[in-house]
Amino acid sequence: MTLIKNYHRPHNLDDALALLNRPGVASAVLAGGTHLNAHAEGVDEVIDLQAAGLEGIKMAGDRLAIGAMTRLQALVDAELAPDLARQTAHAEGPNTFRNQATIGGVAAGADAESELLAALLVFEAEVRVQTLAGSKSVALSHFLGDVAGALAGGIITEITLATDGVAAGERVARTPADKPIVAVVGRKTADGRTLFAACGVAPSPILIDPDQLDSLDPPADFRGSSEYRWEMVAVLVKRVVEHLH
Repeated sequence: MTLIKNYHRPHNLDDALALLNRPGVASAVLAGGTHLNAHAEGVDEVIDLQAAGLEGIKMAGDRLAIGAMTRLQALVDAELAPDLARQTAHAEGPNTFRNQATIGGVAAGADAESELLAALLVFEAEVRVQTLAGSKSVALSHFLGDVAGALAGGIITEITLATDGVAAGERVARTPADKPIVAVVGRKTADGRTLFAACGVAPSPILIDPDQLDSLDPPADFRGSSEYRWEMVAVLVKRVVEHLH
């Protein structure tokens, strides 16, 4: 059992970064708590970001900017957000979860079954990370491939995404309310490009190429074999293509 020795609630990002980067102190960032509560082993102190001013949804040029501490329910309710982003945010969990979990926490958790992360991938999301050295923007596709490396003493401040085009998603699950076994989302951009992403086929949601599905090697579990998941990706891609055209 992990015993948290100290709890901090800084009122600005600079103080939060200073606390996070103290040498010899095993600290962790606390957003909504839905991920950290289950992964707190080895953590001595927590840094609660709820007073650091990282909430809100707004347009920033031609992209939607979502503060890292924005609750999923706020994204569900945001008329500025693409419909698919709102729908997949709703699918992340029940109302109690959505009112606690944050968009930054979902990104940091990199859940392999997150339909929201898959949707953000096709909307070409970027994760902004603030470190002591400055701010950097990382494509979500790269971020999910190495969350620890992308953060490295930094804090997610916002996620931005494109909003143009049309998008659709398809899924297979044991029940409509259950986490997907496999899900595929797609987006046709205003300039004619088509992007696809899938969850349930890799350690985290990934962009996929419908012409190179043979390269996928989905994991197997009690809900479905690797072969079943691969077949479902192919089927779901075809269904999404129909929606986009």
